[in-house]
Amino acid sequence: MEQWASEAAMNELASAYGLRIRAVLPLRSVVGLITDTGKWMCKRYAPTQGMDRERLIAVAAVKEQLAKSGVGPAYLHTLAGESIWSYEGDPVTVEPWLAGRHADFSVLSERIAAIQAVARLHAARVQSPYVLQHPPTLLQKLAYRLERADEAVQAGRLVGLTEAEWQKWRKYALETLHQLPIRDIADVTNVDRRRGIYCHRDLAPHNVLICSGAPARLIDFDLSGVETPVYDLHQLFGHIAYAAPGLPDVQGPMLDAYARLAPLTQRHQHVLRALDAFPALLLRELGEAKNARGKRGLRRAAARILYAREVEERRLADLARHRRFVVC
Repeated sequence: MEQWASEAAMNELASAYGLRIRAVLPLRSVVGLITDTGKWMCKRYAPTQGMDRERLIAVAAVKEQLAKSGVGPAYLHTLAGESIWSYEGDPVTVEPWLAGRHADFSVLSERIAAIQAVARLHAARVQSPYVLQHPPTLLQKLAYRLERADEAVQAGRLVGLTEAEWQKWRKYALETLHQLPIRDIADVTNVDRRRGIYCHRDLAPHNVLICSGAPARLIDFDLSGVETPVYDLHQLFGHIAYAAPGLPDVQGPMLDAYARLAPLTQRHQHVLRALDAFPALLLRELGEAKNARGKRGLRRAAARILYAREVEERRLADLARHRRFVVC
């Protein structure tokens, strides 16, 4: 829960934005504000979050452009005309508190709504500041997942798997990483970045809002940047596999819905299919175990790792059945 929203801090914020704050609702990572002009979400970025002011200003500039295309709201400006406010040296953003709830990826209609929102983002044409044009690539992200899992194991946080099981999965992840169509991935990334396609890059269910009778909305653009759509789609499909494992032909209907708003080449689809073989879900949970604290935290981490392993095993069996990948 956010602890910085003291009366003094909120008075400073109200003065900076010209708001009359009627209620303050400290939440897990943001502060909800009920004011005379409506409801707002306020977020303070601590130095440990790695979001410097330059990048936030760049994201704010892109959000201004996206708002004109109907893709998400812009940040509220201060009375001085700035999109980013500072409190005790930390950058702060204020944006509309959107109605809706987090997406449930086990529901077909909500999966379709989510990918349509992603397609609308990718189809929007924006001018992105340089700082947003060169985020870490998809291949770097996959390698980082493996590195983080290794670090967790070395830190004594191997739970849910035996050492032998981990070594088997580690070997498989390395082999799969080397077998990916690296040239194709690099080529589509370079082409799409030159085209200036803007991607969300953090498409978890809690960053997709579902509102009855209205299109789904994407929130939390902190990690966004110019990228290939494959990055977002691979991430989205991974979260769907985790939230609703075993669903038949998830990608087909979703890619059809996506293509109606944003064309996707055969090469993009080839890369997406190849990426299915990489055990990103299991590596993610193994890496997160490094942050587990106490016996209770380790038990939760072990349960998530066991679940992720089951999801990965099911995915690999499906790939083998469809002859898209041979499991060694």
